[in-house]
Amino acid sequence: MYTIQNREIIKVLVADDDERVIECYREAFGSEEPTRQMRALSALTAELFDTTRELEDQPKFEIVTCNQGADAIQAAAMARDEGEPFDVVILDVRMPPGIDGVEAGYQIRKHDPDVEIVFVSGNSDMPIEEMQRRVPPPVRLHCFHKPLSFVQLAEDVVKMVRAQ
Repeated sequence: MYTIQNREIIKVLVADDDERVIECYREAFGSEEPTRQMRALSALTAELFDTTRELEDQPKFEIVTCNQGADAIQAAAMARDEGEPFDVVILDVRMPPGIDGVEAGYQIRKHDPDVEIVFVSGNSDMPIEEMQRRVPPPVRLHCFHKPLSFVQLAEDVVKMVRAQ
């Protein structure tokens, strides 16, 4: 995470083989300006909890997307080598015909032990305990199941990064 003009920028890498799902991530995370969903969620949070949290305080996301695990490994390595590693990597567990998300997560984590990794799956036949064993440490590993709320995922990503 880095700051530009007192605003957090959270770097997110997403790998999923379904372009429609990639579009949902792009919409939820946006780019330079807070997304429509983030504005709505911020307004609802303010109303529910009687707060006046300014939208300007909401983090921005820098999102990079790819369609295969091998591409995610390459993107993460390049960002790390440039001195601007990703804060969070979101990986679909199954991405045929290439390597699966768990193997991609292992390769990324091997070179960047501090990155938060999120696995997303519609029907994973691999238990979370196996994922945690293959991609330690488990405290930096998160799993979500499809269908999922992309807006909630964006909020969870903010919490993950701020908890570091």
